[in-house]
Amino acid sequence: MSKDETWIRLEKGIRCKKHPTRKHGVKPDAYFVLRFAVDGKMYQEALGWASEGITLAKARVELARLKEAKRLGEGPRSLRERRDIAEAERKAKEEEELQRQRNQIIFSDFWANTYLPSQLHKADSSMVSEKALWKNWIKPAIGHIPIAKLTEDDLESLKCKMIQKGKAPATIKYAMAVISQVWTKAMDKGIVSTPSPTQKVILPKKDNRRQRYLSKEEAHELLNRLKDRSPTIHDMAIVSMECGLRFGEITALTWADCDFEKRQLFIRDPKAKANRFAFMTRNVYSVLSKRYENRTGNLIFPDENGNRMAKPSHTFKRIADELFNKNISDPRLRVCFHSLRHTFASWLVGGGVSLYEVKELMGHASIVMTQRYSHLSPEGLRVAIKILEE
Repeated sequence: MSKDETWIRLEKGIRCKKHPTRKHGVKPDAYFVLRFAVDGKMYQEALGWASEGITLAKARVELARLKEAKRLGEGPRSLRERRDIAEAERKAKEEEELQRQRNQIIFSDFWANTYLPSQLHKADSSMVSEKALWKNWIKPAIGHIPIAKLTEDDLESLKCKMIQKGKAPATIKYAMAVISQVWTKAMDKGIVSTPSPTQKVILPKKDNRRQRYLSKEEAHELLNRLKDRSPTIHDMAIVSMECGLRFGEITALTWADCDFEKRQLFIRDPKAKANRFAFMTRNVYSVLSKRYENRTGNLIFPDENGNRMAKPSHTFKRIADELFNKNISDPRLRVCFHSLRHTFASWLVGGGVSLYEVKELMGHASIVMTQRYSHLSPEGLRVAIKILEE
């Protein structure tokens, strides 16, 4: 018996096959299919079992609908096409509902539930700064607004409030950068699809970079005070001032990064991303050698609990304030631990080292950052003028 002979032709375009054992009432359960032509090609598509509610009358209705669609050229011309359309409509409705739910997610909820948990890779100091901006400025201004409805006007209002309260341009820029990061994470989650409205906010401009560096006499006085009050901070100050390292780069140093034979330090994963080497002066070699003899762990400069330091000690701030910061209100002119790194660069440029070489030693990502020291060069732009004079 051929395969087709197992099917029973009920009428033109409708067939069924009886189940050998299963009953539907007193009769064998029957499986209905439709046979029809589309664009000259024959199709046989399943309707289902009689036990599932399919009858000859329903089969006639379904076949008539397909023939009418074929005749008019409108609507699905097969059961499969109809199912595909129904599935697409179902998915579209689900996506529409999902987007409706996304559009209702407010900034505060997304910050707490999605953004913050994804930022654990950041340094502790960065997270402290971001949380402070969130608590004091971002949340009160836009925390209640659905992310998808955040506008440029909302951010302009936040900017104006920060300006009115005397916040520095760098702080306002930082706040906008945090909002932009949240927006990017929201894009990753499909909540928004357009560029961040922070891109349209015109930020106030001010050169907020620190300008203060130490003279040789000031450095000598600072180190003498530190040596009496905190030997560890004294040694860290020497490393910063004579190797040009940031505070975070110093606290991350391990003995594995220290090569006494080559007299160099390996700076791993710095702020500018590219690893680099720093070279020991006699003073740096001396203080690190002494610390190596008394080492208790892998970190070169651990805190009192053996962990990595989070921020410069209050001892340094108190001494710097006593020596240099009295009656100085402009933060760019106050001495802080980072001033030691500026001192390193300033002394090099003042000694005739090229800006390119200083850039490499400092680990700057761009020469633009190093050009702030160009006025300290003993040659400077005067060389160009002398060439014209000659």
